[in-house]
Amino acid sequence: MAIQGNASDLSTVTFAPPGSWVKPHFFNQQTSTSFLDSSADQHWLLLERQINAVTNETFVHSVRQILTTAGVQNSATLSIDFNPSCQSLTWHWARIWRGKEHLDRLDTNNIKIVQQERDLDQSLLEGEESVVLVLDDVRVGDIIDYAYSIKGANPVFGGHFSCTIPVQLEQPADRLLTRVIWPGQRQLYAKTHGCSVEPAVVKGKETVEYVWDLTQVPGFPLEDSLPAWCDPAPWVQLTDFKTWAEVNQWALALFRVPAPFSPELSRKIEEWKQIPGPEEQILTVLRFVQDDVRYFGIEIGASAEKPADPSAVFSRRFGDCKDKSLLFVTILRALGIEAYPVLVNATLRRAIADWRPSASAFDHCIAVVRCDGRTYWLDPTMNYQRGPLGVHYLPNYGCGLTISPQTTGLAVIPQTTGLPQTTTTEYFQLQGKMQPAGLKVVTTAEGRDADRLRELFATTKRSDIEKNYTHFYSELYPGIKMSSPILFEDDQPQDRVQTTEFYSIDKVWTGPDKDGKYRCEFYPSTIAALLKKPVDTDRKLPLGTGFPQHQILRTEATLPAAWPFDADQRTISDPAFTFRKNMRCTGNQLVVEYEYQSLADSVSPDRVEQYLQRLNQSSESLGCSLTWQ
Repeated sequence: MAIQGNASDLSTVTFAPPGSWVKPHFFNQQTSTSFLDSSADQHWLLLERQINAVTNETFVHSVRQILTTAGVQNSATLSIDFNPSCQSLTWHWARIWRGKEHLDRLDTNNIKIVQQERDLDQSLLEGEESVVLVLDDVRVGDIIDYAYSIKGANPVFGGHFSCTIPVQLEQPADRLLTRVIWPGQRQLYAKTHGCSVEPAVVKGKETVEYVWDLTQVPGFPLEDSLPAWCDPAPWVQLTDFKTWAEVNQWALALFRVPAPFSPELSRKIEEWKQIPGPEEQILTVLRFVQDDVRYFGIEIGASAEKPADPSAVFSRRFGDCKDKSLLFVTILRALGIEAYPVLVNATLRRAIADWRPSASAFDHCIAVVRCDGRTYWLDPTMNYQRGPLGVHYLPNYGCGLTISPQTTGLAVIPQTTGLPQTTTTEYFQLQGKMQPAGLKVVTTAEGRDADRLRELFATTKRSDIEKNYTHFYSELYPGIKMSSPILFEDDQPQDRVQTTEFYSIDKVWTGPDKDGKYRCEFYPSTIAALLKKPVDTDRKLPLGTGFPQHQILRTEATLPAAWPFDADQRTISDPAFTFRKNMRCTGNQLVVEYEYQSLADSVSPDRVEQYLQRLNQSSESLGCSLTWQ
């Protein structure tokens, strides 16, 4: 790990004891190990967080014992993230306990400030800094004990409060303690998620203290392939918002558009007014915001939540999701079309419907447009979308907060109609055992699949695409070569993309084997990838599926002669997917067709066994082999 920085950077960090309001807790070095995972690299002895909502200050105390050499490697570098634009960091101590001896490791010469910008590859500039301390002489069995405080909050939240209380970690913990000091004159709302823990409450003259103190907490076992909306770890949510209408009032103030528009934006709006018909106007503006305003977010301080002035976004031609969405709806309103920004959670999606109202429930912004009696949910950050408004793909967010004066709660966002479908047809021309074969592959993609294929061909060198496509087929047919350049056709009004590939295969027949037989295989790798089983099959949590997916693979092979062949037709149905196979041979024409379509984004734990049985049945149906004596 390379760390760059110098001691002079530490002007943004102070070193001092905790504030007088903090009540640090000690930890038990003689802890029970009966509930530990024998493969764990470290053991949490104490994870303590104390939050003073009156002063906007949070104290964090972390104590963990290193159990393995891998634990030394992974835990001997401490890193604390904070945002210097609105927060200050005070480091209290960093110690190593070795038996009864404790060694002070808070050496400023070993501390560096690193501006990591972890999301820069996602075109986000957030301004966060990491204070990194490289600990000297850490050994297996050592206990690492450190504490710090962060003071300040982003002013864009207007003093509103939200917080999550961990009830269980992925790893076992001797003690999880959270203490919240809350001003007595304000209301605090709490909701438990996946648990039923209650805090101890101590009322003072001016404040109320809430303490969640949990001991001997077992680790929470995670499972693979969870649905996007599934947040299985138990936790407690705290917020000072009573209703979603209050959250909406907060958001309305942030999304207020300064007046007047810049002359440049005003002139462009006048041009768009000349476009006949509101739907064409919406499409034209959407294309402009999606394609001509690049995605890049400067989310430092208030900019993390407050969108930039639409005139500025129009001029500089970049913005993040909230910038682009506000620009989009602002232009449409100027054209006399009803439109609003909508806050959604792109990760948890519909799960936030179960939350208490909170400004921190959202991580993405889209738009809703109402025109001629129809409602369109659109994402101005998506690129390469084409076709009419009614078929534009949108992930199944489930719900969102429409930023409108009329909003009183979360809106239901219906499932998009622009579902993906890809149909691939392989045309094989097979000749004698030692003669080369020809292969033409025609792929037709619609909906989201067309958008992705259009983006691939717009952003990737054609030579790289051809190399990757050839490599895909070389797994089945070593020595395959592309005989002509790929053809790319884009029917943008119908949002349909078609590609055509041409190959020559020197040896499509393998052999002879010990019986003197030659074989030719046709295997649907793209369909097989959709039938992949999860690692965790005995589940307590829901299983996520690749939804939406609709793939059709058709193989048509012209054989050297008439071929004896048994027809094979089967359909396997499950509430989560359908699978179909149809294989037949007439004369020297062999046709094998597969179809897979996902029907749901998850499988409940009680249905996983049945789902996997049907998945296995489908997998066992894959493949077609020709044998030539």
